[in-house]
Amino acid sequence: MGRVTRSSTKKAGAAAAPPAKKTTAAKKKPEKKAKSAAVAKDSSDNDATAESSSNKTVTIEAASSEAAFKTRANKIQKAVGKKASVVINAEKPGRGNFVVRVSGRDEPIIELLAMKRPFPALKALDMDEVSSNVIEALGE
Repeated sequence: MGRVTRSSTKKAGAAAAPPAKKTTAAKKKPEKKAKSAAVAKDSSDNDATAESSSNKTVTIEAASSEAAFKTRANKIQKAVGKKASVVINAEKPGRGNFVVRVSGRDEPIIELLAMKRPFPALKALDMDEVSSNVIEALGE
């Protein structure tokens, strides 16, 4: 027997009918894009530009915990443009790290490691100066 409610018992002589079940459509979750496929696509695009620009590569390790790292990495990528290929986070970066390296150089252009929030050293950077240092390093 189904569920008995007050309204069904008030009806004289009516049999208690179970309430109709609601049918809910299964919600489809949006498919996640595979990061590895996106990285492979980016690296293949970068390989094509790297061959045309004397195989110079700028590697940026920007912590993914905060948007400040991503915006600064994108500023460097825009400044470099077609002069070299830019790879952002080829490997998983450390927490609070921001490192910019140019292939062919032993030491990084800038290296900020294990910064604590609110990342004062990162926010104090003059990105125009950093970008010009990267372009200068590419010219060597």
